[in-house]
Amino acid sequence: MSNLKKIVSEQHYRRSQQVGWPNYLEFVSGATVDNIEVAQQISEFVQRCQDSYQRLIEKGLEATAGNQAGQRQVFFDKRFQGDTHCTVPWETMSVGSEGTVTICMSPAWIPVSVGNVLTADDIYTDILNSPSAQSIRNEILQGRYYYCNNTLCRFFDHYDKKLYQQAPEDIADIADFDALAPVTGNDTCVTQIPRNIIFDFDPTCNLRCPSCRFNVINYNKHPEFRANNDNIAEKIKHLIIDNIGTQPIEIRWAGGEPFISEVYLDLMDYIIATGRRNIRHVIQTNGSYLKKKQELVTKLLPFINELRISFDAATAETYSRVRVNGQWDLLLENVRWVQDQIKQQGLKVRVKADFVVQLDNYQEIPQFRTLCNELGIKQINFQRMWNWNTWPIEELDRRNVYNANHPLYPEVMRLLDSIGDSEGSILIEDLGLKKDLT
Repeated sequence: MSNLKKIVSEQHYRRSQQVGWPNYLEFVSGATVDNIEVAQQISEFVQRCQDSYQRLIEKGLEATAGNQAGQRQVFFDKRFQGDTHCTVPWETMSVGSEGTVTICMSPAWIPVSVGNVLTADDIYTDILNSPSAQSIRNEILQGRYYYCNNTLCRFFDHYDKKLYQQAPEDIADIADFDALAPVTGNDTCVTQIPRNIIFDFDPTCNLRCPSCRFNVINYNKHPEFRANNDNIAEKIKHLIIDNIGTQPIEIRWAGGEPFISEVYLDLMDYIIATGRRNIRHVIQTNGSYLKKKQELVTKLLPFINELRISFDAATAETYSRVRVNGQWDLLLENVRWVQDQIKQQGLKVRVKADFVVQLDNYQEIPQFRTLCNELGIKQINFQRMWNWNTWPIEELDRRNVYNANHPLYPEVMRLLDSIGDSEGSILIEDLGLKKDLT
């Protein structure tokens, strides 16, 4: 029973169910079917599900290694000498596209899986306090930060580089290159669901941004990927959501477009139905469906702390290049509409604008600040590009102007500094590299 439940979700079974098949509970209980043809259909269905499940687990094992390689990260002892330590791996968990779980704000910052929701039976033993999770926390407690990407992680932005070791040109020059032996203890364990949860397992989206993907991705009706996502969502419901107590929880929805992902919307409905007011949401959206899904958006707004809308442009021309399939005028209309809804309901939803700085748009940084002011947006998140393997590394490096090694980096810094925050009307948050104001 447990094996079938693990590889076949109820939603996927019902969508695939044919005449003569038993109901889901009978199916997972191992009920036999007398009709030979029907029994063969079910057997073939189960085999397909088993194959898909195994492929997903294997992809999950490959994913974290891919994140490490994509960011060209090496693991080494940072020898951090600061006066505190990062607390994120105690307070954060992220469920990725293959069901893999990491315990940082981004898998590019700590590209190490601590478990997989698909294979886990207990959220603490199998994931949050797994040997790899405890190893990551122990490295931090020892000031080593062995697994952490200090070139991207914002924790290191607050400290002088003299307080931690940088990766040398030659990897052989790093002393004590291996991680510490795993240590189990109260200091490396957590006893409740972390307050920051990230769901990033469904890339379904209506746009095809060149920096992110080759084609439009929609898994809503895909026979294999939708089944996988349903399995992940079911495990999330019972491993994570059902184990949330009274502690404040903030869930960030990312990876694709949450307002068109059927599996995300089903999971949102499940969370809202629990009636837990301590669970709040941060939704990353491209903004194209805000008004079209107004009934849904209006229902969700009271539960949303933050609505992060991706622009990546200040003009229609640039938007058409960096946000392929998006409609600039529709985006602006939708942003104005949702701002009105927030005001009418008297809500305290923070509307933020995301801007991934790249070769195609960096010159519009000052113009973008003006646009946000006109739209009533009080915070801009400037971000650097990530490596999603859509371009050869040489092309990525050419486009990634928000990189200290790029020849246009000083100009990017000048433009960011020029918009400043002197008027106090818009908070400029740097989610890429720390700005050097000296």
